[in-house]
Amino acid sequence: MDLTAQAAGANAPVLELRPGARAWFALGVLVVLAFVSYLDRQIIALMVVPIEHDLHIRDTEVGLLQGLAFVIGYPIFAIPIGYAADRYSRRWVIFLAAAFWAICAMASGLAASFGELFLARVGVGLGEAAVAPAVGSLLSDIFPKRRLATIFSIYGSGVILGSGAALWLGEAVLEWAKGGVDWPLLGHLEAWQVAFIVTGAPALVLGFLVFLVPDPGRSGGIDAAAAAPWSEVFAFVRRSWLFLICFVVGQTFLMFCSTAGLAWMPAIMQRSFGWHAAELGSLLAIWVAVFGFSGQMTNGLIVDRMFRKHPDAHLRYYVVGALIIAASAALAVLAPMALLYLAFLFPLKMLLNFSGVLGAAIQVATPSRMRGRVSAVTFLIINTIGAMGGPSIVAFFTDHLFHDRNKVIWSLSLTVGIATPLAALLFWIGLKPMREAVQRDRAAEPVRA
Repeated sequence: MDLTAQAAGANAPVLELRPGARAWFALGVLVVLAFVSYLDRQIIALMVVPIEHDLHIRDTEVGLLQGLAFVIGYPIFAIPIGYAADRYSRRWVIFLAAAFWAICAMASGLAASFGELFLARVGVGLGEAAVAPAVGSLLSDIFPKRRLATIFSIYGSGVILGSGAALWLGEAVLEWAKGGVDWPLLGHLEAWQVAFIVTGAPALVLGFLVFLVPDPGRSGGIDAAAAAPWSEVFAFVRRSWLFLICFVVGQTFLMFCSTAGLAWMPAIMQRSFGWHAAELGSLLAIWVAVFGFSGQMTNGLIVDRMFRKHPDAHLRYYVVGALIIAASAALAVLAPMALLYLAFLFPLKMLLNFSGVLGAAIQVATPSRMRGRVSAVTFLIINTIGAMGGPSIVAFFTDHLFHDRNKVIWSLSLTVGIATPLAALLFWIGLKPMREAVQRDRAAEPVRA
């Protein structure tokens, strides 16, 4: 859809399904914001050792910083954020969220205690979470549904590249700021504090790029002010309850594995294979960027091809994919050396980049005027439990089951081995309900299907 088509009027239906240059530009801007958001979020994974040392905390507290802190504030604001994405300018929602998370990310670098750092990470998580419903709604009105798995995968590539860049940039900043840095007004800051400030600042500037993104209005030519009434949202939930349950709980289990791996991989490389932070940053950055990006794009392209014949393609793909992830984790834990461990995790890394595929799933099954709220609530559940649970479960197994901080590699494998078969089962149960939900939405909005 060429966004210049809206020149005919805000309420005119947009019938062109071929994305134009402005549509791809909009996607590029949103990818940049996704990149800096995960740069801010993931940087902490490389700094577990110095943070634990300086703040006198253990793995359990670090698990809370990487899990609970990112989701604890979202339950309070999920519904208002989703409604804002359905009712108001999505560009303003995205900009304000980006500015908020940037300020909180930099505040993380000024933390002098676990409590202060926890509160700053709560703000980062809340700001980043506020972006998702608006971005999902906006992309779903810019691109046709038959392309959404690929489009959301391209958007998700910003997350992957940001995660990889966090490891690379974190290594560079830690080396540059070794021994700490004295800054005017701020005084002496340790290297990990400098890293938080350096990676948090760009979002303040880059957030303004979102105002270059045209907003085409809700699909079908519905004006932005015409958000669906809550009665329609509740009716949709009643009709699609089984699909929503299977989708949300299944994706939550996959989120356990994804967030746990991102949070603890640097610690595994250090504790199980003797690598130092200065050595593993570049290696993990390349591993995350190459295999994560290729997996994200491959998953999206395959599912969009499957979607032509199978309306349930998004879940169908991960019925098998989740079982492959489980096998990969079970094999990798037996690896005697670091590079072999990463090689065995190749299928896991490819398939755990599921945000594009499963992010598109909720969009293709949900009417346009309620996508913000439906995606906000599903995002709330998935991230509150999944993002909080993954790192914390691994830490719990390490501290209370194995009683050995060097067994974190086994804790991660156990987490994946429990969660992924359950995800596969739920996705299998949800196949038929998803087909029915997609077909209902196609009948209601045929031009967008």
